[in-house]
Amino acid sequence: MLMPEQFTYREMAKYARSTVRDCMKMGRNSDGHFESVWILFNETEPSCETFSRMVEQECWRVGAHTIVESFTSERSKLSRSLTPDESLSEINPISTGLASIVDATMFIGGHDNPSWASGVADKVKLGAPTRTKVNSLIDERKVKWLYFGWPLPGAAKAYHVGLQKFRRIFFNSIRASFSKKTLRLVKYYKQALHGKKEVRVTAEDGTDLVFEISGRPILMDDGILSKEDIETGATGLNIPSGEAFVAPLETTANGKLKLDESFIEPFGKVRGLTAHFQEGKIVDFKAVSGGEAFRKFLDSNTGDKDRIAELGIGCNAGAEYTGGSIIIDEKIYGTIHIAVGNNEGIFKGTNKASSHLDLVKDMRRGNLYADGELIMRNGIPTNNNTT
Repeated sequence: MLMPEQFTYREMAKYARSTVRDCMKMGRNSDGHFESVWILFNETEPSCETFSRMVEQECWRVGAHTIVESFTSERSKLSRSLTPDESLSEINPISTGLASIVDATMFIGGHDNPSWASGVADKVKLGAPTRTKVNSLIDERKVKWLYFGWPLPGAAKAYHVGLQKFRRIFFNSIRASFSKKTLRLVKYYKQALHGKKEVRVTAEDGTDLVFEISGRPILMDDGILSKEDIETGATGLNIPSGEAFVAPLETTANGKLKLDESFIEPFGKVRGLTAHFQEGKIVDFKAVSGGEAFRKFLDSNTGDKDRIAELGIGCNAGAEYTGGSIIIDEKIYGTIHIAVGNNEGIFKGTNKASSHLDLVKDMRRGNLYADGELIMRNGIPTNNNTT
């Protein structure tokens, strides 16, 4: 019997196989050699480890070479606490070395404590050059990458959502990632933005943000790396999937974005955030509460950390609000997200930063325009055939 709040062993085996063979297209690289993959998973949830080992086994079946690491948020924090500043400031040769040779990376599970960096913000900033270098290597080499989310008990606790509900939302959104409805919505918004110059976001709360997307590719996160994706360097996937997205021209965003609630990983929750953009950059912000988390995030990162990087439109009808798990929240049907930070690589943007922060906005009382044409009204596509 199918239980919405859990994956059966058979389901895990099915998704492990499809992840490796269909989604990531693992096998041989362009030189004819079997590909190598770097798998990193969170070990705090046994089912996450089980699934990760299934993924590794499927990689073996197609001939891929694997290196597997486990992690926890506690160890991530401890490593920063114990490591001397001089060492953290150096480019990590292990991380950059792996990014220089692997054909694919898979990150399974996410952090079990989304606020793990609390108390070590200065240490996190010291590692920004390594994060930037790894990102650049992955982008330059067109390394295939996957972030496969998983419902971790620690994360559910941090987001103040019951574990059973958290699991139900997660697994339903994974199931919906490959539904016909999700694909129809993704294709609709890709077409609605194609060839357009100006995008405007408005809402009853006072949000009014305008930016340009001229010449930028409209991309689909449909859970599959197509041959075209790989050839053009659009080599990244999220599962759960389900969004259309584009990198705005980085100096064109002007106006105001207001958000009800945002989880600023790895520092905490912000409520009532208002961000003012001028020539693409956040020049001022205020919050009803938790503003210090946003400030710590900005202070802990480098480069174009506060410049517009992405417009994404959520298309996954199985996704529901979790209170902070961005891989779910950004996919919710009826939302958009505006990101700031890095947008090289898959996005085809020009921002270089050590971070990429997605800020999700509920559009049930908002509108989205492309060159003056209303394409979303109150979170719903204006073309009724998509639903």
